[in-house]
Amino acid sequence: MTLPGGPADKLGNRYEKWWTVAECIRLLHGDTDAIRIEDPGVEKAEFVVTAGPRRELHQAKRSHPNGKWTLPALASDGLLQAIGDALAGNDDRFVFVSGSEAPELAELCEAARDAESAEEFERAFLAAEGRRQSFEKLLDRYWKCDGPTAFERLQRIDVHTISEHQLEDKVRWGVQALFLADPGKVLAELRAIVEDSVHRTITRQGLVEELCRRGYRLRRLSSPERAGVAVREATDRYLDGARRRLIRQTLVPRKAAETLLSRLGETATDSVVTGKAGSGKTACVVEITEALRERDLPVLAFRLDRIPFPSVSTTADLGSHLDLEESPILVLAAAAEAAGCPGVLIVDQLDAVSTMSGRSSGAFDVVESLLQEARGTRARAVIHSVVVCRAFDWRHDHRLRRLVPGPDAQVDVTGFETDEVRKILVAAGFDPVRFRERQLALLRLPQNLSLFLEAGFDPSRAPTFDTATQLFGRYWDEKRRAVEKRISPSPDQWKAVMETLCDEMTSTQQLSAPRETLDDFPTAYVDQLASEGVLTFDGRRYGFGHESFFDYCFARVFIRRRESLASFLKGSEQHLFRRAQVRQVLAYFRDADLARYVQELRTLLPDERIRAHIKDLVFALLAEITEPTEEEWVLWQQWITPALKAIEEDRPNPNKLSAIAWQRFFGAPSWFEMTDRHGVIEDWLTS
Repeated sequence: MTLPGGPADKLGNRYEKWWTVAECIRLLHGDTDAIRIEDPGVEKAEFVVTAGPRRELHQAKRSHPNGKWTLPALASDGLLQAIGDALAGNDDRFVFVSGSEAPELAELCEAARDAESAEEFERAFLAAEGRRQSFEKLLDRYWKCDGPTAFERLQRIDVHTISEHQLEDKVRWGVQALFLADPGKVLAELRAIVEDSVHRTITRQGLVEELCRRGYRLRRLSSPERAGVAVREATDRYLDGARRRLIRQTLVPRKAAETLLSRLGETATDSVVTGKAGSGKTACVVEITEALRERDLPVLAFRLDRIPFPSVSTTADLGSHLDLEESPILVLAAAAEAAGCPGVLIVDQLDAVSTMSGRSSGAFDVVESLLQEARGTRARAVIHSVVVCRAFDWRHDHRLRRLVPGPDAQVDVTGFETDEVRKILVAAGFDPVRFRERQLALLRLPQNLSLFLEAGFDPSRAPTFDTATQLFGRYWDEKRRAVEKRISPSPDQWKAVMETLCDEMTSTQQLSAPRETLDDFPTAYVDQLASEGVLTFDGRRYGFGHESFFDYCFARVFIRRRESLASFLKGSEQHLFRRAQVRQVLAYFRDADLARYVQELRTLLPDERIRAHIKDLVFALLAEITEPTEEEWVLWQQWITPALKAIEEDRPNPNKLSAIAWQRFFGAPSWFEMTDRHGVIEDWLTS
């Protein structure tokens, strides 16, 4: 609890100042016209805000010593009475904000706004337990007025609960959306202006000019009328590539898309769409985007793995790359304002900035700034933000989870139901009866089903495949033959193109390559690769048509070079990007050569020259396995045994790698059955 007297007063004053600055930012966004601080004609209000003919009286209190503002607590220094007097005989509104809740007043105000009349309010909305007693206190003790008068006043009171930390975040996000300058410096100037403006009226134009004199200019669009067109064109470029990757060029409705669409209403939200690699997350984005466009909502969608980080280092740079005048958020907000409806930002391939994948991790700050701008811009427009991310990266990278906090923000994309797979196979000319259950289970992953349908299988025969790696191999062979046939009699350039792209993406640590990368190859050959869907091209950069096909290609190229994973790592800097490559190669080995896979793990894990973050990734990958093998269990047993002994003997575990292994293993439900089979749990519990 905060100490009374001086310290409490200082904290309270600091909170009030933050709220005042927050309203100045709202003023700069153009949502209000002016603010007068410490208006001498108004009691119990820090300042008065005007927006056209409407006035808002604001009172901010950091907290209540007991953690809650009851009606008696609000009345103890005359605030509740002053609110009633301030709202008598006019159309003013009163805003009360605090870090502590004011549940009785908040409930009455919400009920009054929901009721269609004073009679309905008293008959229906005061029936909740304790609510009528609270209302009668207002009438008889504090406001001394009749029911209809109190009802009308309650409709004009807004109660906000926001902690000082949340308030600081809100203010900083708002500043980031308004200025390119250091947010801390801008805030210092705004606080100074607030302190120098007691009893004075600050207009929006006056505040803009004063900040300009101090060296801080607002970010502006020179052509706001083009914002809607620019947003649509940027999203069209995204959709052009995304639609090509749909299964048979057709959208299959997904439950996750339906769930997310239900959230995108009139109140701004932050959401994350997750799913395993190849689960059809991008197809969900296409479905969501088309549905939102049918509602005439502006939608700005793009994918991070096509952004040339680190040359893009600010949100303004990002906007420029997307052919937008300014930051994507500023342009989207302008489009939403012009349309008079919410706007939706969709950032696909968030895992491109994940530390788990190690791809473009330096771009994380740009993405974080973008989402903060979205929140800061909500003072002027409702902006929903949606990020799309592999479940593995979302689960294991705490920085990503920090971007969209809250357990209710996540929407998971799952695989197809088996009946859906059968229907798609029938539509493509296949007889599902010819497929084994394991094969149908593999094809529940949309990426696998798409690979299968593009891999040239004969519908008249039972297909032969048992793993996703085999499907990738069949796809590699089929597409190579198709391209070779198209360009005949020109020579086959397939392996050289794949190696060139993999080497470029590895060296730049990006999932796309500039068009110049393939300048040494015949244009006709590269065009046919794009025509077959093997590559994508947005006019600037090449990528792989299937995101995981890069993983497969890298692993295949790596294996041809006959180098062990451990020696490859020791010959490099072992930066974060190596994590993605380790994951790619191990996944390939596990499907294609289990003995080599186990040998690679046995060599890599004990090697002291391999950095800990690589080994942590390996344990995370092992923990994700849903059908573990005995060989993998032997590996686990070697590394978790020291941790189990330390627990048994009630002492710290000095083996750091064992501690990492145990932490990953303990959170892996798929391994519980294996440990139970070997009696490990029983031995541990009885020891």
